[in-house]
Amino acid sequence: MTMQRVMNEMKINAPSIPCGTSLVAVVDLFVKHQINAVPVVNTEHAVIGFVSESDCMQALISGSYHCDKPAIVNDVMSKDVVSVSPQDSIIDTAIRMSKDNFSVYPVVEASKLVGIISRSDILQVLAENNNQCNQMG
Repeated sequence: MTMQRVMNEMKINAPSIPCGTSLVAVVDLFVKHQINAVPVVNTEHAVIGFVSESDCMQALISGSYHCDKPAIVNDVMSKDVVSVSPQDSIIDTAIRMSKDNFSVYPVVEASKLVGIISRSDILQVLAENNNQCNQMG
């Protein structure tokens, strides 16, 4: 079996959001694209943060209950971004994903966002590999 790479399975036209985006707009993006996390990028398209549904939850609860001023992504995003390279293998990424317990990784090359890869993308490849192995045996 040939080594499968992230570059062949990642979503290339994946959404990202700029700093300063309201959390309401972030949630709209989650719903529209059926994702649960999104990279935050600067004007050069470098990944500077990552925001997930759970990151948004507490701020939106507080905003809804107390009618606080609307939170923006900068307030809740994780600044310690864990990313993968397009050259990384699917198997290595799957192992890392299960250890980190992340559901999405930004795919970064030369400090720029080039896509995202999700747990479901990885699971689909692993399932296909299992089917191929079963047909061979």
